[in-house]
Amino acid sequence: MTVSLSSTDHVVIVGASHGGISMAEQLRKHGFDGMITMLDRETSLPMERPPLSKAWLAEQGAGGDGSFLMRQAEWYKENRVEFRRGADAVTADPKARTLTLSDGDSVSWDQLVLATGATPRALPMAGGDDPRVHVLRVPADAESLSAAMTSARSMVIIGGGYIGLEVAASARKRGLEVTVIEMAPRLLARVASPEASAYFHALHESHGTGIRVGAGVQAIDTSGDALCLDLGEGEIIRADLVVAGIGVVPDLALAASSGVDHGNGITVDDSYRTSVEGIWAIGDVARCSGGYTRGQMRIESVHHAQMSAEIAAASMMGEDPKAHEVPWFWSEQYDKKLQSAGFVPADAEVVERKGRREGALSFWSFQDGALKAVEAIGDGQAYMLGKTALTTGHPVTPGQIADPEFDLKSLMTR
Repeated sequence: MTVSLSSTDHVVIVGASHGGISMAEQLRKHGFDGMITMLDRETSLPMERPPLSKAWLAEQGAGGDGSFLMRQAEWYKENRVEFRRGADAVTADPKARTLTLSDGDSVSWDQLVLATGATPRALPMAGGDDPRVHVLRVPADAESLSAAMTSARSMVIIGGGYIGLEVAASARKRGLEVTVIEMAPRLLARVASPEASAYFHALHESHGTGIRVGAGVQAIDTSGDALCLDLGEGEIIRADLVVAGIGVVPDLALAASSGVDHGNGITVDDSYRTSVEGIWAIGDVARCSGGYTRGQMRIESVHHAQMSAEIAAASMMGEDPKAHEVPWFWSEQYDKKLQSAGFVPADAEVVERKGRREGALSFWSFQDGALKAVEAIGDGQAYMLGKTALTTGHPVTPGQIADPEFDLKSLMTR
């Protein structure tokens, strides 16, 4: 169905992180002159997510000066966006086209955008709900954890994904003793190549972080001054703080009330329309039936949140949307910056390539001879050229990447 908004239409956006902000921005960019209301259950102005596990934690007091705001307060006025903070939408009635808020208020809409994101998985064990066990998803989480770190000497991080490792690096910078516990046989098992995992394993150990892979926490004893984590077979690790970084689940409560198709995320088409007319879903909560993943998975990244908003806004205005882009991610740990594009297949052939600068390197993942992903550490050129090759489909072979004489710039030509 083709949609073309008029100046009398009212677009309501639920969620004010990267996807929600980008949606409002893109609607105005595409010429929408009607009402935009943005609802967010958080009580502060929307802030950037990436710094939460990095700059916010690495230095005591960082983040309180407004430097991480996604947009200043004036932006909402200039773009005529009614921003309602502390507004928790709990049910959606697609027939009446109304939302009901937790305080009993209701909001009507002509088009509804669900940018509800995801919530951290809780630790499924005794002691997992202790206040000294932290998660990290919103600014209030970062503020609470950073304050707790000022008097703590030790921290255990459960989960060896990007967030867990970024928190570990930040905590080490502040002098805490840190142990990372990962149930999988290697760090970053879901998202990185074995070679990239080994690189970051060694990096963290070189900075004094204890790494335990293939290990799980069975229970947390909260009775003493320190938290005691039971790893089984009599092994106990003590810590002043615990951070749970075991992944997130899509926030589907509002979606379920509206009747849209959903499972591990809200099912949307190439334009981010849901199964219910007038309702769209973008960002972490959306599982696109087409695009790069062909409905196989959700993409949890700032880039996808912004891209999905751009595609949905154009479609909502009756315009041809841009093509889906190759997904990309980045991470900063200590003085190392990882930039990656694409997804690493489980059975990938991985080729390591050294960069021109000292310490720069990249890992190129192939499947059946075709390039599927590039992971670059301190090598912006390899990242950009690899991402270009993934986007254009320019042929490149494992043998070429393994050849130090091969000119990566040739990937720019067709």
